[in-house]
Amino acid sequence: MISAVKNRLLACLRRENAPLDREAAERLRAEQFSAILNQTPNMMVANICNAIVLLAAFSSSPRRAAALLWALAVVFLAGTIYFRYKRRGPGPRPKARRSSAMSRLVFHTLSLSLCWAAVPLLFFPEAAPGAQILVICLCAGMLSGGAFALASIPLAAVLFMAPIFAASATTLLRAGGDDYLLAFVVLIVYTLVLLRGAFAYAEQLRSRVLRQLETEQRVRTDALTSLPNRLWFHEAIETEFARISGDKKLFALIYADLDDFKIVNDRLGHAAGDELLIGAAERMKSVVRPTDLVARLGGDEFAVVVTSIDEPEDALVVAQRVIQCFEAPFSLGSSGEVSCAASLGVAIAPRDADNPHSLLRKADIALYRAKQNGGPLCVFEPHHEAVAREERTLERDLRRALQLNQFALVFQPLLDFDTGMIAGCEALLRWEHPTRGQVPPSIFIPIAERTGFIHDLGLWVIEEACRTIPQFPKDIRVAVNVSAVQLRAPDFAQRMLDSLSTAGVSSNRLGMEITETALLSDDQATNSSIRSLARAGVEISLDDFGTGYASLSYLRKLPLHKIKIDRSFVKDVLERSDCEAITRGVIRMAADLGISCVGEGVEDARQLSWLRRNGCSEAQGFLISRPLSAPDLKNFIASWDPQHVAA
Repeated sequence: MISAVKNRLLACLRRENAPLDREAAERLRAEQFSAILNQTPNMMVANICNAIVLLAAFSSSPRRAAALLWALAVVFLAGTIYFRYKRRGPGPRPKARRSSAMSRLVFHTLSLSLCWAAVPLLFFPEAAPGAQILVICLCAGMLSGGAFALASIPLAAVLFMAPIFAASATTLLRAGGDDYLLAFVVLIVYTLVLLRGAFAYAEQLRSRVLRQLETEQRVRTDALTSLPNRLWFHEAIETEFARISGDKKLFALIYADLDDFKIVNDRLGHAAGDELLIGAAERMKSVVRPTDLVARLGGDEFAVVVTSIDEPEDALVVAQRVIQCFEAPFSLGSSGEVSCAASLGVAIAPRDADNPHSLLRKADIALYRAKQNGGPLCVFEPHHEAVAREERTLERDLRRALQLNQFALVFQPLLDFDTGMIAGCEALLRWEHPTRGQVPPSIFIPIAERTGFIHDLGLWVIEEACRTIPQFPKDIRVAVNVSAVQLRAPDFAQRMLDSLSTAGVSSNRLGMEITETALLSDDQATNSSIRSLARAGVEISLDDFGTGYASLSYLRKLPLHKIKIDRSFVKDVLERSDCEAITRGVIRMAADLGISCVGEGVEDARQLSWLRRNGCSEAQGFLISRPLSAPDLKNFIASWDPQHVAA
């Protein structure tokens, strides 16, 4: 028995001293204290009742004065603890306990223990047999009660029981006689059983708390990156708001979004995408302060809660570290290395917001502004909210515009250098807002793409173009602009072909212009749509060539029919040698690949002449014609004279 209890005690001590993370240690300590506090009122009542019983038993004995003083001490001490508890009230159970609580527990435990240890020493030797039995019973009862009430913290139970046991054992041994010796043995056995029970309970409590913490941790932790998830993140934000209400410190929220993550995910596969997310999480966690929290909110969205800062600039220091940690390429195992940057939006509390919802919204606004500006970083400013409200209003108006027939197509013709005639045109979308007037596509198209409205709007453009095509001569092809978002829709190609069929238009009279950005994703849906439409006879043009990041390999891999040189190169082709060299190189490359080449943004006769001399296939720009309505374009084609732009 003694060996078993000794082993259990040593094991318990090892577990008590076993390293735990801060949260686990605080939570365990809080649970231990809560278990003791739940027993505190009953134990204090028991102390007072037992003190009164002992006082009554010795009220007529020579030791009555000592009994009175002792009883007053116990009643005062137990009463103080009892009323302190009642004044505090049970309340919600805290998740952590301060060290001062442990100090109070030790003081109260030792004080009561010494009071009860004095009982056998003061009252047992000269007491009558009946009174001696009462003393032993009271001491045994306090040993049992203490072990039960303090079992959650075994060391506290030992601290309470040790003085009472030592005093009782000493008294029994001094008394002599076989009966007292047997009582001594029973006391030892009784105490060991109580200690073993206390240790067992403490182990069960510790295991239960750690299991509960582990479960909570799984619920609050992102499975892929092991970072805190959205739930933990929101808890941290609420905790920070509660903290700053009591001091003058600030805290910051940084939203981080990985740039072009979807491209990596689609091109290299989900496994590579997961490795990139894990690598990003590790880097971000390594550059923030120990007190800061990095969380993954979902997808490629991360957040950093920068705690306890004195100035907003302190948050920017952390933000810059996060930006810099993405400078080195990420190694994705068999997928090789990829470069990936991040866009960050920063909001400061309580400067920018005084509640979690508002802070999250403003950090999101800052992040959107950073991505829109090609950022990597944007700190929220008050005018950003007005801009965001304006965009939300514009978004609402955009959805209504389609129903209210506020959209229209205009057509800008393309000149064929070989024939000198108009070979086709590009359909351009215009939005005539009832109060704003003409809203530029550069403003409303990104909103449509972000909200997904681009699918409905893009389909309307295709259908309207197909309805308009029969108004033009049969050799005129109309090209529509298609965004990367539309191309990724699995049914996009079929919907375009259905629109042609419904309008009774041959597919070789419709063209599709895509940007280099659309090719960056290199996903199956995009490539499949391009190939399906090309096989059906739809002309595929690569728009704004030279401004994106697409690999030249796409010119070989995909069935492209036409390259459109971006207007920024054509504009300076006569003034800048680098623009001239790039433009001439693209024209030669297109010729070698058997692909037509179009010079965009031609506004000067000298630019037109240069393009013709250097072998460009077609030209488009204000020099030839501004965008026209369908009836005006029909008349323009009918009255076209090649001499209008003859060199």
